[in-house]
Amino acid sequence: MPTVKEIAERSGVSPATVSRVMNGSGSVTAGKRERVLAVLEALGGTRPQRRGGSRSMNIGILLSDSPESDSHAILQKLAFLAGQMRQHWNLLLLPAGILPQELEARHLRGELAGLFLVGHADSPELIRALRRIPYVWLNSHHSCGTDPTVLMGNEFAGRIAARYLKDAGCSRFLLLSAPSRNPGFPGRIAGFRFELFSHGETCETVELRLPPGRPGFEICTDDEIEQALDAALPHFENGTVDGLFSPEERLTALLYRRFARRRTAARPLVVSCNHTPEYLTGLHPRPATIDLGPRMLAELALKELLRRISGETPRADHVAVIVTPQLIPGDLPD
Repeated sequence: MPTVKEIAERSGVSPATVSRVMNGSGSVTAGKRERVLAVLEALGGTRPQRRGGSRSMNIGILLSDSPESDSHAILQKLAFLAGQMRQHWNLLLLPAGILPQELEARHLRGELAGLFLVGHADSPELIRALRRIPYVWLNSHHSCGTDPTVLMGNEFAGRIAARYLKDAGCSRFLLLSAPSRNPGFPGRIAGFRFELFSHGETCETVELRLPPGRPGFEICTDDEIEQALDAALPHFENGTVDGLFSPEERLTALLYRRFARRRTAARPLVVSCNHTPEYLTGLHPRPATIDLGPRMLAELALKELLRRISGETPRADHVAVIVTPQLIPGDLPD
């Protein structure tokens, strides 16, 4: 293994500069930092020789600046990961706001073997750091300068929702939509529309208008979403809709709250998405929901990350983690 001095000589910097790069210090210029990292890459990712020399058994959990709106789904994934970790491996929840340089430094020092990423967006700085760290996203996400990565299963969930409503005898469909920071959300909507179109059916789409400065419903308060529902759905009371798809469980819960507050008698049959019991408890009639399989996703993500840590060629994110949505039937009308 190379020493810090050898890396310094190859990269044309001082040993102190190499140490600062290894410690994640921001006092190193971008050019020098890249030269040091390039030397390490040329050496096959070999880390400088240090006392102890034991390999890291830590896998970090990093929450991005735009985490999932459904905290329950996050907890299900993390709880499953914690229960499935191999012996001697540890999950490490990284501090909020940690700098990408610090992530890179921890990996170079052998303190961090890989990363699970949770959220819907990254940054150019994080992208550069991830070039050298094994990682897997636990959800769909936007990536700077490229098309969004949508985990397979979102579009199929929308198609399942349309089939469920059709099989239940619905003929007047409504699709509830809203601006979202989750790139998987539009996939569910597209799948619902496509399935109806393929059977010669159409649906009305209601887009919630959020307050200014709210790029997605995930960061809206419950009151703000309810106000948007009141403004967008005045025609529920006349029974013109008998089947409704709500692509996210939180929206569904707030929709039912609106039903109760306005004492809506002619309620449509509702199918939701995400299968989060915490949101569905107490709703009557209970809506159907589509389980996107957070536990299965976490299991596949863990297997893929361990592959990448071991040095195997990584699969693309949208191929590495594939889930099969499952319908959880709700209460049908008498």
